[in-house]
Amino acid sequence: MLNRMSFRTPRIATILAVFVYAYLIIPSLVVIPISFSPAGNFALDVADMSFGLYRELFGNPEWTRALTNSLLIALSSSLVATLAGIPAAYGFSRGSFWGKGVIQFVVISPLFVPVIVIALGLYFFGASLGFQGDRSLLILAHAMYGIPFVIVMMLSGLSQVDRSLERAAMIMGASSLRIFLQVVLPQLKVAIAASLIFSFLTSFDEVVIAWFLSGPSSVTLPVRMYSAIMWENTPVIAAISTLLTLMSFALGMVAVLLGANPAGLRAGAKG
Repeated sequence: MLNRMSFRTPRIATILAVFVYAYLIIPSLVVIPISFSPAGNFALDVADMSFGLYRELFGNPEWTRALTNSLLIALSSSLVATLAGIPAAYGFSRGSFWGKGVIQFVVISPLFVPVIVIALGLYFFGASLGFQGDRSLLILAHAMYGIPFVIVMMLSGLSQVDRSLERAAMIMGASSLRIFLQVVLPQLKVAIAASLIFSFLTSFDEVVIAWFLSGPSSVTLPVRMYSAIMWENTPVIAAISTLLTLMSFALGMVAVLLGANPAGLRAGAKG
């Protein structure tokens, strides 16, 4: 009986996992066929499927401007977050200094603070400096919001770095900076790529901070989508949602491939 129960348990867990993932994924997939329906019609009619919503999307300067803003802000903030998060994570992992735990908690505190509180604080901060509605403020805000995620990922990557190589380089007389650049970073390629992807998606998808900080010329795509849902009820949302789903899926697959076969990817890059 015990053997029979032990055999059934994995099957039950697998079936349950399939239902949970289906529940999470299916709502995102429903918009894909709807996005090919005639413009102005949310109902799906296979006979009338077309690219009308996509033509309307890319033919509207407001949507294309919002998409361009989101791409620019997400790319810039992900680079800033990654460049700031890598040395911070290395310092937390290898350093030993007074107040290390407190400083680390403060740096990753955006993970625990409600995003509405962060957005409100940044709004007053930007208004006091006269940068309210400026794109650079939104880039820095999204970078700040993404740094904790980068640090968590980099700390995970650093825990798998072979520290004997660092000690060997130190014995050979290499400086701390040279050890970091030539010994540690090459072993963190996968973690760095994952940090870039995750921080990019976090910024691209973020709506609360962008709602508080964006101005007329820096409206992001999520803010534009939210406004359209509230005031326009346009079916173009289905086309945008489809593109975002495909983009997220593609970037997720890249992250999975990097994590599944990092050695093979590095060998391919060298070749």
